[in-house]
Amino acid sequence: MDSGASKITLDQESFKALASDVRVEILKRLDARRETVTDLSNLMTLSKPTLLEHLEKLQKAGLVKRIDEGRKWIYYELSQKGRRILHPERVAITLALASAIALVAIGIVSLLVSSAGLLSAPRFDSAAPAQTAPADSLSLVWFALAGVLALVAGILHTVGGRRRARFFETLAVE
Repeated sequence: MDSGASKITLDQESFKALASDVRVEILKRLDARRETVTDLSNLMTLSKPTLLEHLEKLQKAGLVKRIDEGRKWIYYELSQKGRRILHPERVAITLALASAIALVAIGIVSLLVSSAGLLSAPRFDSAAPAQTAPADSLSLVWFALAGVLALVAGILHTVGGRRRARFFETLAVE
């Protein structure tokens, strides 16, 4: 499964785990929040032994992890591998948004520096007033790039959601 710049490699255990509609549904449920066996059993109308068998296969594939906090309940949640399979676009979105924030910060600093008159081009003619550098237009470039990157993040989110839907549809077909 290709997620743009990076690839997610699924091993044989992962394919076996994803071969069941029930296990795919468990992954989707755990994507929303961590759950106990009882909660999952009630949500999915499965017996606890059947559900535990499915969870064991997902654990073996490294898609789900068991969390025992020493309390009464044991929780199950998606592992990092499980999250990457369900949301391969998140890394690219994070990078695009971080770049957009950095560009906005650069644009703000550029505007502040230009408005304070710190960017002035020294002139050899002492009688002529100092001219400010075109920092305002440079700031606009930074803001425009930030907007483009934010738009790219939105597109990646939409495309990632569609890819995920297609991925799970192909699992259901086979």
